[in-house]
This record gives sequence, structure tokens and C-alpha cells, in this order.
Amino acid sequence: MDTEFRGRVSVVAWAVVAATAASLFVRLPSLPILNFDVLGSPIALEVSDTLLMAIFLALLSASGAESCIRTHPHFRQMSDWRWATWSYWALPAALSILAVILLPLLPTQAAQAVGLLVHGGLMTMALFGLYATVDPGAAGFRRGRIFLNLLAYASALALFLLVYQTRTRSLLSGSVIALTATLLAVELLRSTSERRELVLSYALIVGLVLGESTWALNYWPLPGLTGGLLLLLVFYLIVSLAQHGLQNHLTRRVLLEYALFAIFALILIAVVGPGF
Repeated sequence: MDTEFRGRVSVVAWAVVAATAASLFVRLPSLPILNFDVLGSPIALEVSDTLLMAIFLALLSASGAESCIRTHPHFRQMSDWRWATWSYWALPAALSILAVILLPLLPTQAAQAVGLLVHGGLMTMALFGLYATVDPGAAGFRRGRIFLNLLAYASALALFLLVYQTRTRSLLSGSVIALTATLLAVELLRSTSERRELVLSYALIVGLVLGESTWALNYWPLPGLTGGLLLLLVFYLIVSLAQHGLQNHLTRRVLLEYALFAIFALILIAVVGPGF
């Protein structure tokens, strides 16, 4: 890793932390509430500070990831690298969306300060992990891929627990989960295939399934922990099947293995999850 990359990571991490900290204090002018009907049900959508800051932080993180990844020799040697790096934007954007949603819920300013430092550390490690996984043949690829997978699944669980506990309207909670699940799925599927358009198609399917699952679970009065674990199980199963599909390894044996795993996981959730 060259000096330029390390310098850009530092700038991006501090910029993201500063912008996230500002989101805790800056109050934007109030915007009108959008009222419309969906399937005969009235919906009032407030364009809040949180929504606007989440969009801004996601774009900032994505552009920062682009700036860092572009320094990799693999892309420097390409005559036309445009759109070749978009799949690396997903995880940083998802981390920033999660931070904007989670940090205001922390009880004290000291806890929020610690949360900001954690966010900055995770963003830094994510950028290093993304850089390490550009070239599958490079040393450190496997370690980087394992770390990014763990970070993506941990972020997914945090998101599912947080959003499901709010018990907001399905149109809102399902949309947030669908969007973030799509971003995380892009990261998890990115190293599986070089066909980026196919990766995006599979990730969009994952997001759609998670959004529909959230919609269905909202009609089931489950505690937040149980609902979050069920969404994580669905996310893991769909992403895993998508990985096998992208690699043309999806066979009856694989389907049977994941079906048995799903049954075992449901039994485990029923035992440890309250209210199942």
C-alpha cells in the first residue's frame, strides 16, 4: 500500500467523522411533509434532517472510497477505469447510513463521541480491507475478504435490530432495509464475479427480498431481537445462494444444505429469541 493511499484514507476517515459529528448538531430548515396514498393507505413522509444527512454521508463515503481505491495499481493500469470501481462504494455508504441512524440514539454525548471514534475506525479498516481485496491474487486478500464479510454481516444485524425495533410503517422500514441490504449485498457478492452488472442484479434481488420480508414481519408482533435475527437469517441465506449462483455452483445438494441450516437456525432462534 503506497503513501498516497494511506494519506487519502486519513483524509476520508476524518472528513466522514467530522460530517457525522455535524449531523448530531446541525439542524436544517424544515421541509414540507409529503402526503400520498400507497395501496389505499395514507402515508406522510417527512424529509427529516436524518434522511438528508444519511444521503449526504453516503455520497461522501462513496466518493471517498472511490478516491482511495483509484490509487490501486490495478486501476492505474486500466485505460478506462470509469465505473470499474462503483462496487467499492457500497460498504462505506452503508456504514455511514447506519452511523447517522444509530448515533443520535446513544444516551450521552460521551457515548456519541465514542461512537464517532468507532465509526471512524471501522471506516478506516473498511477502506484498507477494500484495497486489499482489489486483486484476488495479492497477499492479504483472504484476510481482507473475511474481515469485510464480518463487517457487512455485523452491520446488517445492527441495522435489522434497530429498524425492526422502531416498528415504523412498512413502507419506510422496508425501504430503509431494502436499500441498505442491497449495498451490503453488493460488497458481499463483489468478489464472486467480475460481471458487475450481474452482481448488481443479484444484490437488488437480495434487497427486494429483505424489504418484502420486513413488510411481512411487521404484521407479526415479534420482539426486536427475534425479528432482527430472522431478517439476518433471510439475508444470509439469500446472499449465500446468490454467491453460489454467480459461481454456477447452485445444485440440489447446496439447496438441501442451506435448507437444513435454515431449519436448525429457526429452531435456535425459537429457543433463544423471545416471543417466537
